[in-house]
Amino acid sequence: AVASIRNYINLIKVIATAFMYLAILISISWQLTILSSVLGGLLGLLNQYFVKRSKKFGEIITVTAKQQTNKLLELLTGIRLNKAVGNERYELESIVEDIEAREKAGLDAQTNKAVIEPLNEIGGVVIIALIIIAGRYLFNEQLQALATILLTYLYVLFRALPMVSQINAARSSLLGDVSAVEVVADFLIRENKPFMSNGSIPYQRLETGIHFDNVQFYYPGHQELVLKGIDLWIPKGKMIALVGASGAGKSTIADLLPRFYDPTAGRILFDGHDLRDYEIKSLRKAMGIVSQDTFLFNNSLRFNIAYGLSDVSDAEILAATKRANAYEFISKLPEGLDTEIGDRGVRLSGGQKQRLALARALLRDPDILILDEATSALDTISERLVQEAIDELCRERTTLVIAHRLSTVQKAYQIVVLDKGKVAEIGNHEELLAQGGHYARLHALQFSDSKEADSKNREDEQKRKAYLSYEARSSLNSLLGSLRLVSEDLIDDSQEKQEILEESCSSAMRLLHIIEDYEYSSTR
Repeated sequence: AVASIRNYINLIKVIATAFMYLAILISISWQLTILSSVLGGLLGLLNQYFVKRSKKFGEIITVTAKQQTNKLLELLTGIRLNKAVGNERYELESIVEDIEAREKAGLDAQTNKAVIEPLNEIGGVVIIALIIIAGRYLFNEQLQALATILLTYLYVLFRALPMVSQINAARSSLLGDVSAVEVVADFLIRENKPFMSNGSIPYQRLETGIHFDNVQFYYPGHQELVLKGIDLWIPKGKMIALVGASGAGKSTIADLLPRFYDPTAGRILFDGHDLRDYEIKSLRKAMGIVSQDTFLFNNSLRFNIAYGLSDVSDAEILAATKRANAYEFISKLPEGLDTEIGDRGVRLSGGQKQRLALARALLRDPDILILDEATSALDTISERLVQEAIDELCRERTTLVIAHRLSTVQKAYQIVVLDKGKVAEIGNHEELLAQGGHYARLHALQFSDSKEADSKNREDEQKRKAYLSYEARSSLNSLLGSLRLVSEDLIDDSQEKQEILEESCSSAMRLLHIIEDYEYSSTR
């Protein structure tokens, strides 16, 4: 963009100078000037071919550069998947192709630009030669008298012709950069982007609750409504859970609260005030957002937990980590809070990342909490730890929870069931089960599999206990028989008696192991 501006300035300067020379040429001989203009126009037409090629090569360079950057970013982000499927060779060849295509377009553009200047030099020499020939015929009778004028005209023309070459070179450069300039201009222009108006009321605290008043919404560039007349009341200090199938609009509702988007129609009211009346910065600072995909910076644990806050002490950070069940694993790290966690927290497990996100939210002490699938991708132990931290975080806060696992939202004040952008049902867990509607069907689908698994586990456990009981009786009978033979002195051979005693000892040990195994199975 800077190079294009510089080219525009140079082009204006050259054109102004060229017009000055043109005025001098006309004042000397308008006939020769007309001829010069015609010949210059022919040279300009020839240049136009190369100028158009410059624009074409510029578009190719812009497109290939964009593809190459996107490809590299995508590849680096998905490097683990690439290695997991052994696709390194294909990706390397794809990147090499993009690099070669960009280099070829750049070489073609430079070659095309390099042709313009010598072409104009040769064209200028030809034009001067033709002007001399034409002048000889036009002023043949007055050649002696007008020789000085003709020489002056040729001198001025000789100075003016390089201006034509510079104009064509500048046009070529500008058209070569036009694609890149259009991309930058589209990025900077404001008219085609949904800039949000900033309100004037500083957000303090929620006093009564949040009201979604007939809210409708569709994403920019689409006309299909994602939310269709949502009417919802979230009381202060209560937990409201959103459940439903994928695409029902749960995450969209959560995105409307911190004003990542504004409703297409309807209003969101905080204590009766339109959400758009509040200052965006103060509103967002009062919210804590914990999502399924936790973003962490390639920095220390302290930096990530205290991100966005100033003047936070280590004692406050440690208190937040303890409440988020994160202190235990942080205390075992070699450098504690100063431990670097790698790009996007690559050195941490999924459960550890989520607990860090909860610690970050606890440290901010948010007035409004938004939890978007915060435990969906965790194992059982991590989910339990994170859920305990969530319970601590949600205490006496206005909370909006999005969950697919219904077991995590059964204690919610109200559960809102969404279906295709509409509120299908509202109520607590027991009320919705009693209605036998959408929620009851979702509940049956989720818990039927677990019930079948529990039933199968119980059946397997009963079979195992029956087998252990049989083995215990067999070992006990063998032990009692051996001991009876020894105790009643029914064996005279001392060696045989020793073998029976050893077998009795083995039976006793085997019986002990069976009893321990049975007790362990009974306590699970």
